[in-house]
Amino acid sequence: NIFVERVLPGAILRQLSDEEMNHYRRPFVNGGEDRRPTLSWPRNLPIDGEPAEVVALVNEYRSWLEETDMPKLFINAEPGAIITGRIRDYVRSWPNQTEITVPGVHFVQEDSPEEIGAAIAQFVRRLRSAAGV
Repeated sequence: NIFVERVLPGAILRQLSDEEMNHYRRPFVNGGEDRRPTLSWPRNLPIDGEPAEVVALVNEYRSWLEETDMPKLFINAEPGAIITGRIRDYVRSWPNQTEITVPGVHFVQEDSPEEIGAAIAQFVRRLRSAAGV
């Protein structure tokens, strides 16, 4: 189970405890159908224009994010993994966005859960206040 055993631990700053790792392993303990998601998911990553339907969906969503005035919370990870450099600068160009930066690589919820939770709560409170709720 490469995803759980190597990808996950390699994409966070801290070391997961045995108990935490066991929670991640639990859905995939049995081979075969239990592990199908870890086979299917990578096949649906939009790489080099394939799969075309996923690329189209991602591009449509990207265009919407560029144009909509919908409030957005950008949880930036430092040092980060995928959203870095030019991609990070591009994401920062989206309108009506609040940004926080937390320590993390890719699975930032494992490195900065308290900071992320507090930022989401504050973001929602601000939106509710602006809406008079």
